[in-house]
Amino acid sequence: MGRLPQSAPFAAHFRYRLRLIAGAQDFCKITAMNDHPGRRLSVTQERIAPLLEQARAADVDIDEMVQSLNLDPEIARPAKGRTISLADYYRFQNRLAILSGDETLHLSSRQLLPGSTDFVLQHVADCDTLYDAMRIVARSYNILHGGQFNAVVKRRAAVEYIIDDRNFSYAPDVDTEYRYFSIESILIFLHCMLIIISPIAEDAITALQIRRPSPGGDCAHLAYWNAPIKFGAETYKVLFNRDAALSRIAMPPPEALTSNAVYQKIVDVVAGKHEEIERQNSVSSRVRDALARGIVEQADVAAQMAISVATLRRRLAQEGVSFRELRRAVLNETAKRLLAEERSMAEISETLGFSEIRAFSRAFKDWNGVTPTAFVSQSKPS
Repeated sequence: MGRLPQSAPFAAHFRYRLRLIAGAQDFCKITAMNDHPGRRLSVTQERIAPLLEQARAADVDIDEMVQSLNLDPEIARPAKGRTISLADYYRFQNRLAILSGDETLHLSSRQLLPGSTDFVLQHVADCDTLYDAMRIVARSYNILHGGQFNAVVKRRAAVEYIIDDRNFSYAPDVDTEYRYFSIESILIFLHCMLIIISPIAEDAITALQIRRPSPGGDCAHLAYWNAPIKFGAETYKVLFNRDAALSRIAMPPPEALTSNAVYQKIVDVVAGKHEEIERQNSVSSRVRDALARGIVEQADVAAQMAISVATLRRRLAQEGVSFRELRRAVLNETAKRLLAEERSMAEISETLGFSEIRAFSRAFKDWNGVTPTAFVSQSKPS
Protein backbone atom coordinates (compact mmCIF):
# COMPACT_ATOMS: atom_id res chain seq x y z
CA MET A 1 0.00 0.00 0.00
CA GLY A 2 2.98 2.37 0.35
CA ARG A 3 2.09 4.53 -2.66
CA LEU A 4 -0.85 5.36 -4.83
CA PRO A 5 -1.76 2.65 -7.35
CA GLN A 6 -0.60 3.23 -10.90
CA SER A 7 -4.20 3.31 -12.04
CA ALA A 8 -4.40 6.64 -10.23
CA PRO A 9 -1.15 8.30 -11.36
CA PHE A 10 0.14 10.71 -8.74
CA ALA A 11 -1.28 13.79 -10.04
CA ALA A 12 -4.85 14.20 -9.83
CA HIS A 13 -7.15 16.34 -7.81
CA PHE A 14 -6.67 15.60 -4.10
CA ARG A 15 -9.31 15.69 -1.48
CA TYR A 16 -9.51 14.56 2.08
CA ARG A 17 -11.62 11.70 3.34
CA LEU A 18 -11.86 11.36 7.10
CA ARG A 19 -12.40 7.98 8.65
CA LEU A 20 -13.07 7.25 12.30
CA ILE A 21 -11.53 4.07 13.65
CA ALA A 22 -12.95 2.31 16.69
CA GLY A 23 -11.67 3.61 20.00
CA ALA A 24 -10.01 6.96 20.56
CA GLN A 25 -7.88 6.94 17.40
CA ASP A 26 -8.74 9.42 14.69
CA PHE A 27 -7.32 8.55 11.28
CA CYS A 28 -7.37 10.45 8.02
CA LYS A 29 -6.93 8.64 4.74
CA ILE A 30 -5.93 11.00 1.95
CA THR A 31 -6.57 9.57 -1.46
CA ALA A 32 -5.76 10.70 -4.98
CA MET A 33 -8.76 11.11 -7.29
CA ASN A 34 -8.72 11.07 -11.07
CA ASP A 35 -10.98 14.07 -11.54
CA HIS A 36 -8.18 16.13 -13.14
CA PRO A 37 -5.59 13.78 -14.65
CA GLY A 38 -3.29 16.61 -15.75
CA ARG A 39 -2.37 17.63 -12.22
CA ARG A 40 0.21 16.02 -10.01
CA LEU A 41 0.79 15.55 -6.33
CA SER A 42 1.98 18.98 -5.26
CA VAL A 43 2.92 21.37 -2.47
CA THR A 44 2.43 25.11 -2.30
CA GLN A 45 5.28 27.25 -3.55
CA GLU A 46 5.53 28.73 -0.07
CA ARG A 47 7.13 25.44 0.97
CA ILE A 48 10.14 26.32 -1.20
CA ALA A 49 10.72 29.68 0.53
CA PRO A 50 12.88 28.28 3.42
CA LEU A 51 15.03 26.43 0.86
CA LEU A 52 15.50 29.63 -1.12
CA GLU A 53 16.65 31.43 2.04
CA GLN A 54 19.18 28.68 2.69
CA ALA A 55 20.38 28.85 -0.92
CA ARG A 56 20.97 32.60 -0.62
CA ALA A 57 22.76 32.15 2.71
CA ALA A 58 25.06 29.60 1.04
CA ASP A 59 25.67 31.94 -1.95
CA VAL A 60 24.07 29.45 -4.34
CA ASP A 61 23.13 30.89 -7.73
CA ILE A 62 19.41 30.09 -7.55
CA ASP A 63 18.56 31.03 -11.14
CA GLU A 64 21.38 28.86 -12.46
CA MET A 65 20.29 25.95 -10.26
CA VAL A 66 16.67 26.26 -11.37
CA GLN A 67 17.73 26.38 -15.01
CA SER A 68 20.00 23.33 -14.66
CA LEU A 69 17.04 21.39 -13.21
CA ASN A 70 14.75 22.49 -16.07
CA LEU A 71 12.30 23.96 -13.56
CA ASP A 72 9.92 26.87 -14.05
CA PRO A 73 11.89 30.08 -13.27
CA GLU A 74 8.91 31.24 -11.20
CA ILE A 75 9.86 28.65 -8.59
CA ALA A 76 12.52 31.13 -7.42
CA ARG A 77 9.77 33.70 -6.75
CA PRO A 78 7.15 31.86 -4.67
CA ALA A 79 3.66 33.33 -4.73
CA LYS A 80 0.70 32.51 -2.52
CA GLY A 81 -1.67 30.05 -4.17
CA ARG A 82 0.84 28.64 -6.64
CA THR A 83 1.91 25.02 -6.40
CA ILE A 84 4.82 22.90 -7.56
CA SER A 85 4.90 19.15 -7.97
CA LEU A 86 6.21 17.22 -4.98
CA ALA A 87 8.70 15.59 -7.35
CA ASP A 88 10.13 19.00 -8.27
CA TYR A 89 10.32 19.95 -4.61
CA TYR A 90 12.51 16.92 -3.90
CA ARG A 91 14.66 17.56 -6.98
CA PHE A 92 15.24 21.14 -5.80
CA GLN A 93 15.96 19.87 -2.30
CA ASN A 94 18.46 17.29 -3.54
CA ARG A 95 20.45 19.77 -5.62
CA LEU A 96 20.49 22.34 -2.82
CA ALA A 97 21.74 19.75 -0.31
CA ILE A 98 24.65 19.07 -2.66
CA LEU A 99 25.50 22.72 -3.21
CA SER A 100 25.00 23.89 0.37
CA GLY A 101 26.98 21.04 1.93
CA ASP A 102 24.27 20.06 4.45
CA GLU A 103 21.93 17.13 3.91
CA THR A 104 19.60 18.40 6.66
CA LEU A 105 19.23 21.72 4.79
CA HIS A 106 19.61 23.65 8.05
CA LEU A 107 16.80 21.69 9.70
CA SER A 108 19.26 20.53 12.35
CA SER A 109 21.77 22.52 14.34
CA ARG A 110 24.11 19.59 13.62
CA GLN A 111 25.24 19.60 9.98
CA LEU A 112 25.14 16.39 7.94
CA LEU A 113 27.81 16.51 5.27
CA PRO A 114 27.02 15.42 1.70
CA GLY A 115 27.54 11.67 1.49
CA SER A 116 25.89 10.94 4.84
CA THR A 117 22.99 9.04 3.24
CA ASP A 118 25.43 7.15 1.01
CA PHE A 119 27.33 6.23 4.20
CA VAL A 120 24.11 4.90 5.76
CA LEU A 121 23.23 2.84 2.68
CA GLN A 122 26.69 1.29 2.50
CA HIS A 123 25.98 -0.45 5.79
CA VAL A 124 22.86 -2.35 4.66
CA ALA A 125 24.62 -4.47 2.02
CA ASP A 126 24.61 -7.66 4.10
CA CYS A 127 21.03 -7.47 5.37
CA ASP A 128 18.76 -10.50 4.98
CA THR A 129 15.44 -8.78 5.64
CA LEU A 130 13.84 -5.35 5.41
CA TYR A 131 13.65 -5.37 9.21
CA ASP A 132 17.44 -5.78 9.41
CA ALA A 133 17.91 -2.91 6.96
CA MET A 134 15.57 -0.65 8.93
CA ARG A 135 17.51 -1.29 12.13
CA ILE A 136 20.82 -0.40 10.48
CA VAL A 137 19.33 2.73 8.90
CA ALA A 138 17.97 3.81 12.30
CA ARG A 139 21.21 3.10 14.12
CA SER A 140 23.32 4.87 11.47
CA TYR A 141 21.23 8.05 11.54
CA ASN A 142 21.31 8.04 15.33
CA ILE A 143 25.11 8.02 15.17
CA LEU A 144 25.14 10.83 12.61
CA HIS A 145 22.66 12.96 14.56
CA GLY A 146 24.17 12.19 17.96
CA GLY A 147 21.06 10.89 19.72
CA GLN A 148 18.43 8.14 19.95
CA PHE A 149 15.92 9.68 17.53
CA ASN A 150 15.26 6.60 15.36
CA ALA A 151 14.10 3.16 16.48
CA VAL A 152 12.68 -0.01 14.96
CA VAL A 153 10.27 -2.11 17.01
CA LYS A 154 8.89 -5.54 16.17
CA ARG A 155 5.23 -5.96 17.16
CA ARG A 156 2.85 -8.91 16.87
CA ALA A 157 1.27 -7.67 13.63
CA ALA A 158 3.68 -5.01 12.41
CA VAL A 159 7.22 -3.70 12.37
CA GLU A 160 7.36 -0.02 13.31
CA TYR A 161 9.95 2.51 12.20
CA ILE A 162 9.79 5.30 14.80
CA ILE A 163 11.15 8.84 14.67
CA ASP A 164 11.01 10.68 17.99
CA ASP A 165 12.00 14.30 17.42
CA ARG A 166 10.83 15.70 20.77
CA ASN A 167 14.42 16.20 21.95
CA PHE A 168 15.96 16.73 18.52
CA SER A 169 18.28 19.72 18.19
CA TYR A 170 16.47 21.74 15.52
CA ALA A 171 18.05 24.89 14.13
CA PRO A 172 16.77 27.87 16.16
CA ASP A 173 14.81 29.45 13.29
CA VAL A 174 12.77 26.32 12.45
CA ASP A 175 9.11 26.85 13.35
CA THR A 176 6.60 24.14 14.31
CA GLU A 177 4.85 23.92 10.94
CA TYR A 178 8.15 23.58 9.10
CA ARG A 179 9.13 20.81 11.52
CA TYR A 180 5.94 18.92 10.74
CA PHE A 181 6.40 19.27 6.99
CA SER A 182 10.11 18.41 7.13
CA ILE A 183 9.69 15.19 9.12
CA GLU A 184 6.71 14.18 6.96
CA SER A 185 8.97 14.70 3.93
CA ILE A 186 11.69 12.64 5.61
CA LEU A 187 9.18 9.78 6.02
CA ILE A 188 8.65 9.79 2.24
CA PHE A 189 12.43 9.82 1.77
CA LEU A 190 12.73 6.90 4.22
CA HIS A 191 10.08 4.91 2.39
CA CYS A 192 11.81 5.38 -0.97
CA MET A 193 15.16 4.51 0.61
CA LEU A 194 13.67 1.21 1.77
CA ILE A 195 12.15 0.62 -1.68
CA ILE A 196 15.56 0.79 -3.36
CA ILE A 197 16.83 -1.66 -0.73
CA SER A 198 13.91 -3.99 -1.52
CA PRO A 199 10.76 -3.49 -3.64
CA ILE A 200 8.91 -5.36 -0.88
CA ALA A 201 8.79 -2.06 1.01
CA GLU A 202 6.66 -0.40 -1.66
CA ASP A 203 3.38 -2.05 -0.73
CA ALA A 204 4.22 -3.10 2.83
CA ILE A 205 2.99 -0.04 4.73
CA THR A 206 -0.20 -0.57 6.72
CA ALA A 207 -0.51 2.75 8.60
CA LEU A 208 1.21 5.99 9.47
CA GLN A 209 1.28 8.09 12.65
CA ILE A 210 2.42 11.72 12.65
CA ARG A 211 2.65 14.55 15.18
CA ARG A 212 0.70 17.09 13.09
CA PRO A 213 -2.44 17.73 15.18
CA SER A 214 -4.99 17.59 12.34
CA PRO A 215 -5.26 17.29 8.54
CA GLY A 216 -6.20 20.94 8.06
CA GLY A 217 -4.06 23.45 6.16
CA ASP A 218 -1.36 22.70 3.62
CA CYS A 219 -0.70 18.98 3.92
CA ALA A 220 -1.65 17.67 0.47
CA HIS A 221 1.80 16.03 0.33
CA LEU A 222 0.38 13.39 2.67
CA ALA A 223 -1.63 12.09 -0.30
CA TYR A 224 1.58 10.20 -1.11
CA TRP A 225 0.46 7.60 1.42
CA ASN A 226 -2.22 5.12 0.45
CA ALA A 227 -2.61 4.08 4.06
CA PRO A 228 -4.55 5.39 7.08
CA ILE A 229 -2.86 8.28 8.89
CA LYS A 230 -3.23 9.02 12.60
CA PHE A 231 -2.78 12.68 13.48
CA GLY A 232 -1.68 14.08 16.85
CA ALA A 233 0.60 11.16 17.75
CA GLU A 234 3.44 11.53 20.27
CA THR A 235 6.01 10.26 17.77
CA TYR A 236 6.23 9.56 14.04
CA LYS A 237 5.66 5.92 13.07
CA VAL A 238 5.58 4.03 9.80
CA LEU A 239 3.96 0.63 10.30
CA PHE A 240 5.06 -2.17 7.98
CA ASN A 241 3.36 -5.52 7.47
CA ARG A 242 5.30 -7.88 9.75
CA ASP A 243 5.49 -10.77 7.28
CA ALA A 244 6.79 -8.48 4.52
CA ALA A 245 9.35 -6.85 6.83
CA LEU A 246 10.68 -10.22 8.02
CA SER A 247 10.75 -12.01 4.66
CA ARG A 248 14.13 -12.60 3.03
CA ILE A 249 15.25 -10.09 0.43
CA ALA A 250 17.80 -10.02 -2.36
CA MET A 251 20.01 -6.97 -1.95
CA PRO A 252 20.65 -4.79 -5.01
CA PRO A 253 24.22 -4.10 -6.20
CA PRO A 254 26.13 -1.47 -4.17
CA GLU A 255 26.01 1.10 -6.99
CA ALA A 256 22.20 1.12 -6.73
CA LEU A 257 22.31 2.11 -3.05
CA THR A 258 22.97 5.84 -3.21
CA SER A 259 21.31 9.06 -2.15
CA ASN A 260 20.80 9.91 -5.82
CA ALA A 261 18.94 6.64 -6.32
CA VAL A 262 16.65 7.49 -3.39
CA TYR A 263 15.78 10.89 -4.84
CA GLN A 264 15.20 9.35 -8.26
CA LYS A 265 12.89 6.76 -6.70
CA ILE A 266 10.93 9.59 -5.07
CA VAL A 267 10.51 11.25 -8.46
CA ASP A 268 9.39 7.95 -10.01
CA VAL A 269 6.96 7.11 -7.21
CA VAL A 270 5.51 10.59 -6.86
CA ALA A 271 5.33 11.55 -10.50
CA GLY A 272 5.09 8.24 -12.28
CA LYS A 273 6.45 7.85 -15.79
CA HIS A 274 4.61 10.82 -17.29
CA GLU A 275 6.06 12.29 -20.43
CA GLU A 276 6.19 15.73 -18.84
CA ILE A 277 8.24 14.48 -15.92
CA GLU A 278 10.57 12.64 -18.26
CA ARG A 279 11.12 15.96 -20.03
CA GLN A 280 11.61 17.97 -16.85
CA ASN A 281 13.72 15.38 -15.07
CA SER A 282 16.12 15.14 -17.98
CA VAL A 283 18.90 12.59 -18.25
CA SER A 284 21.48 15.39 -18.18
CA SER A 285 20.01 16.67 -14.90
CA ARG A 286 20.25 13.21 -13.34
CA VAL A 287 23.84 12.87 -14.57
CA ARG A 288 24.72 16.26 -13.07
CA ASP A 289 23.33 15.15 -9.70
CA ALA A 290 25.37 11.93 -9.80
CA LEU A 291 28.53 13.83 -10.75
CA ALA A 292 27.96 16.36 -7.98
CA ARG A 293 27.83 13.51 -5.46
CA GLY A 294 31.20 12.18 -6.61
CA ILE A 295 30.12 9.48 -9.08
CA VAL A 296 32.40 10.60 -11.92
CA GLU A 297 32.85 7.52 -14.13
CA GLN A 298 30.41 7.17 -17.00
CA ALA A 299 29.93 3.43 -16.42
CA ASP A 300 29.10 3.99 -12.74
CA VAL A 301 26.56 6.71 -13.56
CA ALA A 302 24.91 4.49 -16.17
CA ALA A 303 24.75 1.58 -13.71
CA GLN A 304 23.08 3.77 -11.09
CA MET A 305 20.47 4.81 -13.67
CA ALA A 306 19.98 1.14 -14.66
CA ILE A 307 20.87 1.75 -18.30
CA SER A 308 23.84 0.85 -20.50
CA VAL A 309 26.64 3.28 -21.28
CA ALA A 310 25.54 3.29 -24.92
CA THR A 311 21.97 4.22 -23.92
CA LEU A 312 23.29 6.96 -21.64
CA ARG A 313 25.37 8.42 -24.47
CA ARG A 314 22.43 8.28 -26.88
CA ARG A 315 20.02 9.99 -24.48
CA LEU A 316 22.53 12.70 -23.65
CA ALA A 317 23.12 13.26 -27.36
CA GLN A 318 19.37 13.69 -27.82
CA GLU A 319 19.56 16.48 -25.25
CA GLY A 320 22.50 18.05 -27.09
CA VAL A 321 25.21 17.37 -24.51
CA SER A 322 27.91 14.78 -23.80
CA PHE A 323 28.98 13.10 -20.59
CA ARG A 324 32.42 14.69 -20.92
CA GLU A 325 30.93 18.18 -21.13
CA LEU A 326 28.72 17.58 -18.10
CA ARG A 327 31.59 16.17 -16.07
CA ARG A 328 33.78 19.13 -16.93
CA ALA A 329 31.03 21.59 -15.99
CA VAL A 330 30.20 19.91 -12.67
CA LEU A 331 33.85 19.44 -11.67
CA ASN A 332 34.50 23.08 -12.46
CA GLU A 333 31.49 24.25 -10.43
CA THR A 334 32.56 22.05 -7.52
CA ALA A 335 36.16 23.24 -7.72
CA LYS A 336 35.08 26.90 -7.58
CA ARG A 337 32.79 26.22 -4.63
CA LEU A 338 35.51 24.39 -2.68
CA LEU A 339 38.03 27.14 -3.44
CA ALA A 340 35.53 29.71 -2.15
CA GLU A 341 35.27 27.62 1.03
CA GLU A 342 39.06 27.91 1.38
CA ARG A 343 39.65 24.19 1.09
CA SER A 344 43.25 23.15 0.48
CA MET A 345 44.45 22.32 -3.02
CA ALA A 346 45.29 18.80 -1.90
CA GLU A 347 41.77 18.23 -0.54
CA ILE A 348 40.11 19.63 -3.66
CA SER A 349 42.31 17.55 -5.97
CA GLU A 350 41.45 14.39 -4.06
CA THR A 351 37.73 15.23 -3.87
CA LEU A 352 37.56 15.76 -7.64
CA GLY A 353 39.49 12.57 -8.40
CA PHE A 354 42.74 14.06 -9.70
CA SER A 355 45.92 12.07 -9.18
CA GLU A 356 47.91 15.11 -8.05
CA ILE A 357 47.60 18.84 -7.43
CA ARG A 358 49.39 19.74 -10.68
CA ALA A 359 46.86 17.77 -12.72
CA PHE A 360 44.00 19.64 -11.05
CA SER A 361 45.72 23.01 -11.58
CA ARG A 362 46.23 22.31 -15.29
CA ALA A 363 42.60 21.23 -15.72
CA PHE A 364 41.30 24.27 -13.83
CA LYS A 365 43.37 26.62 -16.00
CA ASP A 366 42.04 24.89 -19.14
CA TRP A 367 38.47 25.42 -17.88
CA ASN A 368 38.79 29.01 -16.70
CA GLY A 369 41.91 30.54 -18.24
CA VAL A 370 43.44 31.15 -14.80
CA THR A 371 45.06 28.98 -12.14
CA PRO A 372 43.18 28.12 -8.93
CA THR A 373 45.43 30.51 -6.99
CA ALA A 374 44.69 33.36 -9.40
CA PHE A 375 40.97 32.56 -9.28
CA VAL A 376 40.94 32.82 -5.47
CA SER A 377 42.84 36.12 -5.60
CA GLN A 378 40.42 37.56 -8.17
CA SER A 379 37.42 36.41 -6.12
CA LYS A 380 38.50 38.24 -2.97
CA PRO A 381 36.76 41.58 -2.40
CA SER A 382 39.03 44.47 -3.23
